[in-house]
Amino acid sequence: MAGRGNSRSAAQKCALLMFLVVSQVTGREVCDKTKCPGPLRYYEAIGCTPVYANSGDCCAESYNCSHLDNLSRDKCYANGNEYSLGEKLKPEDANPCDIGCTCRSYRDVADFICAAVDCAFIAPKENCFFKHDRDKCCPDMTPTCYSKEDKIATCVVDGVTYREGQHFNSISDPDLSCICMPGYTGEDVEPFCKKPNRDYCSPLFRNAESIHEKCAPMFYADQNPQKDCSYAFRCQDTGDTVIHNHAKSADVSEEEHKICRFGNMTMHLGDELSQGTSYSSNCVKCVCEVPPIPTCRRLADNDCPSQFGDVSISAPNV
Repeated sequence: MAGRGNSRSAAQKCALLMFLVVSQVTGREVCDKTKCPGPLRYYEAIGCTPVYANSGDCCAESYNCSHLDNLSRDKCYANGNEYSLGEKLKPEDANPCDIGCTCRSYRDVADFICAAVDCAFIAPKENCFFKHDRDKCCPDMTPTCYSKEDKIATCVVDGVTYREGQHFNSISDPDLSCICMPGYTGEDVEPFCKKPNRDYCSPLFRNAESIHEKCAPMFYADQNPQKDCSYAFRCQDTGDTVIHNHAKSADVSEEEHKICRFGNMTMHLGDELSQGTSYSSNCVKCVCEVPPIPTCRRLADNDCPSQFGDVSISAPNV
């Protein structure tokens, strides 16, 4: 009897040990970067590389963006390629709505200037829709109509049914542009889905000044800086000051990878920028959390009393 009891006890110990090992391995494998701090999607868009405090860490403590210091003010950049003033955007670097784009200088900084595109919207008739093409900016305005007897391809994505030729957003990868086609089984792969030729989140294409002036990307309160594109930029204003959130100078690290740069200002980990010094800084909280770029988020409306009287805090119409 004692032998069987010891055997059972040993077996239980082995099972517990296996559970702990599997739990540890599984814990290391699961890394949800959407829970990491910092403007991660922006860092990815401008080509910065993550720097980790320890090998195997899920979240980076900072990013190396030193390559941005080598960018020229009289050159344009798209998809990692450099263009001279007057040079036209190559098709392999263009997205569908990048039409007639040429590298031009504006306020002493080169940017791509493109033709304005306005896709007409006309409500289709019942049982009709406008087909999209991944490689075209606007849908085909010749309506595609069907009857109940027609066998038309459908794609079910996140509980929503799309018809053949309709555009849908990928749940697995927001960067993908997807079109419903016959044969789609739920896998967001080509020919159904395709990544853009250039990253839509990168400001280098049309707003390189924000890079050269060391501005910070801004996000709405309901956006996720880890996976969303910024909606605007917060640039240094003459009234800006740094709010230090550390007790004494001994707590401050002067290591470059632990410092945020904003214009010609220096921020240490935990430091914030003053608010309300200009229209763009009103109700925008900027914190140095993952250097070298501070994370800026617009406060929710109920947390944001306007500091400019009756001036709306929403973006002005242009």
